Amino acid sequence: MSWRRFGFKFAAAFFVILGLGYLLPYFSVLPVSTAAIAGLTIAGLIFFVETIILKKEVLPFTHGLISFSLTLFGLTFLKIVTTIDLSWLGLLLTALIIGLVDLIIPSTLK
Repeated sequence: MSWRRFGFKFAAAFFVILGLGYLLPYFSVLPVSTAAIAGLTIAGLIFFVETIILKKEVLPFTHGLISFSLTLFGLTFLKIVTTIDLSWLGLLLTALIIGLVDLIIPSTLK
């Protein structure tokens, strides 16, 4: 995974989490730095799995599936550690949107 792709994953996760924090009633991400920490955590987990564990070119569907599962894991971990107030609907919706964005975009960022 390149640094450009890492930056895109961070930006996508940050803006999805920040946007859903304002749209969903039981999904609170305050302050903005908490959304940045969540975005860095998710992008870092995905970077670690794709670079160190997979080490080869994967299909776009695999990128989306990895993003979905690691976003679920990362946000659940951050729910325990930080002040993110999550409902299960918000958690699943955030993971689904980040996974879909990663499913669509990675073919253009090679």
